[in-house]
Amino acid sequence: MKIGIIGPAQSGKTTIFKVLLQSANITGDIGMFKFMDSRIEKLSGIFSSKKKVYPETAFLDIGSSAGFTGKEYSKLNNIDLFICVANAFFSENPKKDLEGYMMDIILADLEAIQNRITKIEKERMKIKTDIESVMRLLKKCQNSLENSKLLRNIGLTKDELKLFSGFSFISLRPIVGVINLEEGINMDKISQVEEYCSSMGLSCIRFFGKTELEILELKPEERGQFSKEMGSGYNFRENMSKLICKELNLLTFFTAGDKDTTGWHLESGLSIIEAAGKIHSDIKRGFIRAEVVNYEDFIKCAGNMQKVREAGLLKIEGKEYIVKDGDMLNIRFNI
Repeated sequence: MKIGIIGPAQSGKTTIFKVLLQSANITGDIGMFKFMDSRIEKLSGIFSSKKKVYPETAFLDIGSSAGFTGKEYSKLNNIDLFICVANAFFSENPKKDLEGYMMDIILADLEAIQNRITKIEKERMKIKTDIESVMRLLKKCQNSLENSKLLRNIGLTKDELKLFSGFSFISLRPIVGVINLEEGINMDKISQVEEYCSSMGLSCIRFFGKTELEILELKPEERGQFSKEMGSGYNFRENMSKLICKELNLLTFFTAGDKDTTGWHLESGLSIIEAAGKIHSDIKRGFIRAEVVNYEDFIKCAGNMQKVREAGLLKIEGKEYIVKDGDMLNIRFNI
């Protein structure tokens, strides 16, 4: 999985990149982002785990020079989700800036679709597969883009998405808006950006870039107090982690013990046998059964497994069980 940070020039892309990767002096344009989850911290303390392991994904800082045409457009094909930054720090009209940038994305996808339609029409006689369904879908998407709609939000069915398996359009993938701002800023500007994001069907999150970067340059033991001063509920890294999971339809399950506490990502709706495969292929192959308790129930029982059992909250599940967010798994297997 790869996540790309995009946005107008000087919007704060590199600042977000540094903050998410927790390195003020990071070099290069790619790094691994650890999905922050306070539940891992809590479980690690309860089990006295020697190690905490967070889910990770690759993050790319896509510079403003990367356009949406030709080879630059094709470079974005393997990105699963985009974080698009709106600069309310310097810009007088961040809503207009973001609107223009989103229009660039729409026009790039529109050009790609029009080129594909032209190519199919020229080679219609050579193509042996059912091209009529593809053409209808391409023209449906063309019409939506011409009306400034992102492809992700036009209600494409699973069958239609299968027809698109050979295509990579930017607006077909999740885009999360980030508003880079500072204390004391005119909140009307922020509201306009948030309203625009809502109208486009985009999730949106606020980011105090300058303050976050200043905190990052402190010693680790000094950061906590300054972070608390940014307000209750503001935790950019954890809030962004949750938002990415939501947009990519991911849940988090856990394995925990004295050796380590680990968070694992799994696509929502999958069974426990797939979760077992995430941990290790041998565990999937030799799966027998699993003990399952949800994190919320575990905490309600004061993190005491005996109390969990007494309350009847520890379930024995077979391979058909559908994993839920926050499930703690202890899988029995034999190879």
